[in-house]
Amino acid sequence: MTHRPQDDTPDWLRPARAEFARLQPDAAQDAALLARLTQLQQSRHARQTHADDLAEPHWLRRLAWGAGGLGATAAALLCALLLDPPGTAGSAHAATTAAGSGFIPLVPEAEFRAALKADRGAAVWLQPAELPRERLALLGLPFDAARADELVRAELMLNPSGQVLAVRILN
Repeated sequence: MTHRPQDDTPDWLRPARAEFARLQPDAAQDAALLARLTQLQQSRHARQTHADDLAEPHWLRRLAWGAGGLGATAAALLCALLLDPPGTAGSAHAATTAAGSGFIPLVPEAEFRAALKADRGAAVWLQPAELPRERLALLGLPFDAARADELVRAELMLNPSGQVLAVRILN
């Protein structure tokens, strides 16, 4: 005695169910389709394996990318050293900035220090300003190119003649 599951399909869906059952392929068609798909997959895998054997080895491609990355890094480091060798004004700017007030000198270090040490008659002035964000790149600071048109609040340090000695970014 075989146990048949109870059919709980509503009456209005029975014609559709019968039509789908009639359209369903039989076991022979299923087996033929499965055999053909398996054959296609095996032939595709064999062709790809053969093509991979003919192509250059993967390790060679990885070696080339690694060597390219190393060369680019070395070139960037060399450019940085050539543009701002250790012991020049650029490295002194970084030391001055890190040492205290947050101002980034825009003039030679000796002139900047002389302006800070001047007596009260020749004191420096602080002027609030708004600078285009793209100016951050000129100061050697990182900036987002997508926001280059926005303004950045800053303070400018001026000597009495109006020369800009340094800038401090506020936001």
